[in-house]
Amino acid sequence: MSDFFDDFNEEEFDSEEGKNHRDEKKRMRNHPLFKQAQEIIEVVNSLVESIKDEGLKEMYGSTMTESAYIILAKLSGAITSESYSLAMQNAAIIREHGEYLRVATSGLHMLDESHTEYIIVLRDEMEKFRSLFVEWVKEIQQLNDEMDDEWGLFLK
Repeated sequence: MSDFFDDFNEEEFDSEEGKNHRDEKKRMRNHPLFKQAQEIIEVVNSLVESIKDEGLKEMYGSTMTESAYIILAKLSGAITSESYSLAMQNAAIIREHGEYLRVATSGLHMLDESHTEYIIVLRDEMEKFRSLFVEWVKEIQQLNDEMDDEWGLFLK
């Protein structure tokens, strides 16, 4: 039986491709929008933990948490993408989930005012995210498109 590490090739790990992958990952993690998305996850998790009403927690908790994590996941792919179409496709999904988080705070506040502090913090963090997002979309506009958008939605 072969050991997992028998096939490990240190030269591949230290290759130019490996270095590029590490550089892309570092660029992604240092991007202000990515950092802000991580902050949003922390705030959403704290807000959800603070909800005592199980019905509200069930109604808002899972969808808000899901949206926060989808934002981060889509950013991971979009920030490192060199394709306008792919980045814009992810940006549209990010916008949808970001807007959901903004709107969900209103519904949650209307149903239970005991979370006002967390709601205010989340709204503030979402506004910071939105501002950074607008600037990031300007970066996307500079990308060349190597991918053919067969659906015709993200044409330059």
